[in-house]
Amino acid sequence: MKKITASFLVITTLLAASASQAQTPAPASFVLCMACHGMDGKGMGAGTPMPMAPPLAGSKLAAFGDGEVMASIVFTGIEKQDTKFVGIMAPLGPAMTDAQMAEVLTYVRSSFGNSAPSVTADQIKGWREKYNGKPMQKRADLEARLK
Repeated sequence: MKKITASFLVITTLLAASASQAQTPAPASFVLCMACHGMDGKGMGAGTPMPMAPPLAGSKLAAFGDGEVMASIVFTGIEKQDTKFVGIMAPLGPAMTDAQMAEVLTYVRSSFGNSAPSVTADQIKGWREKYNGKPMQKRADLEARLK
């Protein structure tokens, strides 16, 4: 009985430690992002030397400014121009409401080692109007905006 109690205490302690180190749970809409960027934000492998998509973890694009650059990417997507990644970034704006996108962008901007300010649904609404119907962006142009 003492071994069972001791084992229970060890397991409980380990679970509590894991829970305290866990990050905020991902919002439901993050499932769209996970398909290519992975649940841990490190980018998904594609069974090839090229990853499916870049990591969100430590992403300068995700953490830049007030979130407009990241929102523009979600609204317009990124066209395929090189062999860095297997896929393209599809425009996902129509798949989320303003509130859902604000929640997802805030989650990414404050998770995976990122520490950028949150994004509001009102900001998303304005950016949706600005980027709706615009062509896919080029990665080089986006990276140039960071300077």
